[in-house]
Amino acid sequence: MAGTQKTAVAVVLAALALTATACDNNDSGGKNAAPAAPAGAAAATSAAAPAAPPAKVSPAVFLEQVTKKTGAAKSAKVAEEITIGSVSMKAGGALAWGDGLQGDMTMDMSGTPGAEKMAGSIGGTAFVYRFVQDGMYMKLGGDALKASDGRHWVHVGYDDMAKLQGGAGGAGSADQLKKADPVEAVRSVIASGSVTEVGQETVNGTPATHYTGTLKVSDLAAANANQLTPEQLDHVKKSMTAAGVTSETVDIWVDADQLVLKQAAQADTKAGAMKFAVTYSDYGTPVATTAPAKSDTIEIAELAQLGKNAAGS
Repeated sequence: MAGTQKTAVAVVLAALALTATACDNNDSGGKNAAPAAPAGAAAATSAAAPAAPPAKVSPAVFLEQVTKKTGAAKSAKVAEEITIGSVSMKAGGALAWGDGLQGDMTMDMSGTPGAEKMAGSIGGTAFVYRFVQDGMYMKLGGDALKASDGRHWVHVGYDDMAKLQGGAGGAGSADQLKKADPVEAVRSVIASGSVTEVGQETVNGTPATHYTGTLKVSDLAAANANQLTPEQLDHVKKSMTAAGVTSETVDIWVDADQLVLKQAAQADTKAGAMKFAVTYSDYGTPVATTAPAKSDTIEIAELAQLGKNAAGS
């Protein structure tokens, strides 16, 4: 029993670190190259006419307008698809970003190596998350539920999240989650200085204008001038370099209402090709996420200690 509980805690810790990185990739336009958290979605509520920049307005100027319109929408339904090398994940739910990241997401990790071990440790390969103002919760099952003395949720505050990813880069990831919204990738494209309009396409049945840009590691300072401290930025650059990433291609699809319908990123890493895509729909959808009851919650530090105790016994 001690061995299974130790394994279950290890799986929970790994999944939480993976999810924190996934969300960071989602919110920052891919500043980290590790495997990402944060699946077709319904078409966004928007006009049916194709989106196009006003006459004589450059793509970069138009995308600046998009950041304001999308940021003001405050919430949306979200669907993600992520692959890196042999790892693949999908996630879906609804998120709000008007006052920090809030919402519910379910992540399917059945395409992750070791998925069978996850199933026993966590009670399946579908990981359920709640994001609240002070961090996130993950639902426990299987051996992890036993290790937590029957408490169904593990809480990970932003300070804990920074520790899971390590150092200044982890602190930067936590900071990004606090200020999450879909336009971070748009800002990254603008910062690349090479944004171009690809043309008219369709996303989930809605006409959209496709934009693309290539963000180099050397562009990160401009892309994150107001987001990361110099120490955090230096850590991110070193992490990307260590992962073998020199540049990343970022794509954005925008509808006629200047709302982001989809964003995607891809880069080559030492672990293989990384591809990330997220679609947004139903902007303005109600999001009323609340934290689980404290009596049904265990802090991540306590769960880790219980895992160590189980190993010792």
